[in-house]
Amino acid sequence: MGYRWLEHTSEIELQIDAASEEAVFELALAAMGDLVGEGDHDADLRGAAGARGGELGTLAREVTVAAGDRGALLAAFLEELVYLAETEDLVPERAEHLTLEGGRLSATVRGRRGSPRHLVKGVTYHELTFAPVGDGFAATVVLDV
Repeated sequence: MGYRWLEHTSEIELQIDAASEEAVFELALAAMGDLVGEGDHDADLRGAAGARGGELGTLAREVTVAAGDRGALLAAFLEELVYLAETEDLVPERAEHLTLEGGRLSATVRGRRGSPRHLVKGVTYHELTFAPVGDGFAATVVLDV
């Protein structure tokens, strides 16, 4: 179970295999955090903040999205994470209290304030899938970069 990125011309494809529907969304959040995270630059900033006696800071945001099916719900969730990275410099790290009810997802997204890479232009519906597979679930979503 996990996720992987596949590169295409001007797009990247996220493929997720998970044990549950909720885990698909948790892995999508982890993948987005890895994608937009600062890498070594973030470690340098944390070191500089520590030297000054401060912190970069952590953020928690309530996220609620709705859609007609699980695939569209995944796309809406990722769009919200892109929005938070763009507008609040949120690098997502985990979801708490994630609940799926019908066509609605609610979660507390926790992350750190940083300098996320503003790489994603949009979440597409091209080749969007979300389906049960064996004992778990598989999802695919393509991001325009």
